[in-house]
Amino acid sequence: MLRHLSYRYKIPLAFIGVILLTAVALATTTAVRTYESARSDLFASAEGLGAVLASTLADPVRKDAVWTAYLSIRGLAAAEAGMPEPPVVVVADAQGRVFVSSRPGQFPILAQLEDLGLAAAIGGRAPMAVEDAAGDRLLMMVPIELAGVGLGQVVLIYPRSRLLPPLYEIVRGTVWTTVLVLLALVPLAWGWGGRVAAPLVHLADGMSKVTTLDPEEIALPRVRSRDEIGRLTGQFRTMLQDLREKRAVERRMVATERLAALGRLSAGVAHEINNPLGGMLTALSTYRRHGSRETLSHKTVSLLERGLQQIRETVAALLVEAKLETHPLSAQDVDDMRTLVLPEIHNKHARLRWVNEVAEPMALPSTQVRQVIINLLLNAIQAVNNDGGVIGCEVRRQEDRLRITIEDDGDPIPSEHVEHLFEPFAWGHVGGSGLGLWVTWQIVQQLKGEITVDSRLGLTRFQVDLPVTG
Repeated sequence: MLRHLSYRYKIPLAFIGVILLTAVALATTTAVRTYESARSDLFASAEGLGAVLASTLADPVRKDAVWTAYLSIRGLAAAEAGMPEPPVVVVADAQGRVFVSSRPGQFPILAQLEDLGLAAAIGGRAPMAVEDAAGDRLLMMVPIELAGVGLGQVVLIYPRSRLLPPLYEIVRGTVWTTVLVLLALVPLAWGWGGRVAAPLVHLADGMSKVTTLDPEEIALPRVRSRDEIGRLTGQFRTMLQDLREKRAVERRMVATERLAALGRLSAGVAHEINNPLGGMLTALSTYRRHGSRETLSHKTVSLLERGLQQIRETVAALLVEAKLETHPLSAQDVDDMRTLVLPEIHNKHARLRWVNEVAEPMALPSTQVRQVIINLLLNAIQAVNNDGGVIGCEVRRQEDRLRITIEDDGDPIPSEHVEHLFEPFAWGHVGGSGLGLWVTWQIVQQLKGEITVDSRLGLTRFQVDLPVTG
């Protein structure tokens, strides 16, 4: 459509359109004036001719000499035989009847003018020009008088087409003039329009590249004019410069943020590794205090082994693509988590509600599941209220999945934080880096499970469903 055309085409086309409209307006005005002039000249000529006929026919009409009158109008017809479309002459008496005519077959003698469609030409004591509204004729009526007595009238009938030849000449001349003007001005208009639209086209091209190219790669020709396009181009250059400076600032900020993220990652990794180390240190302290009974030694060594395996799995969870072999989840693996977190729960004077319904080994990687449980428990310990708070942990087998539910009665998580809770380094409602929840989410995704959060006043619940493959 025309509205989608580039201005490099719209401007020349608009210029050509103005030329055509101007030519049409001039042709129309000239044609109207030519028609009016030709009509006035025709009526003036007809009035003079009618006056000559009226003076010539006055005596024959008075004497009722029809043949003499007919010869007079025949002489007129012979005189105008060389003219294009000569008029038809009708002579009427005082009663409005045809006395004689140059075409007796069309206007017979004694026929009433009214019956012949010439009612507009009846009456009047002065010459009168009439346009026949019912037909395509121009009428000129001149009264016939002798000594002040009205004897009748001469009616000259001209076809309207007699006015068309000069009109055709005007139109033909206007058309040729317009064609010549267009041939001369179209190349000029095309070049001028392209020159005017060029800065606007370059500006539009540059603006369309802002979202796809770097500001340094966008080049605009310099516009020295101070019109609207020049000012707009200058503002766009200023905007590009601002964008370049903003991109440079963003690059510096990204570099700074990467260094900060590396520091947070290091702190988060240290935090995740410190948890199983704390449990192993606790086991060693217990071993020292209670001696070296074989059962206690075996349990302590087993706990140390699982703790070291947990450290290894923490690093693997941070490296999302890592896949480590591990043994199926057992009830003892789940109870180890209770042993690891009990000292911290006692330090906060909180209570633990523990449910472990894992009766036999399950086809789930124990280290990843243990990491999920301990991360969520540590998060609940941070959130639980001091002196009397309650933390709940339920691990149940439900048909073809394992459901882990961790609850606390601490302050609820703000709703605006919930959607970002599992993003790395997103600060939670209890402080910390948030890396533990991100690691938990990564593990759950690796195991093709789901994790949901429900936080309201007095209860925050994390629920994990892991499919059991066999």
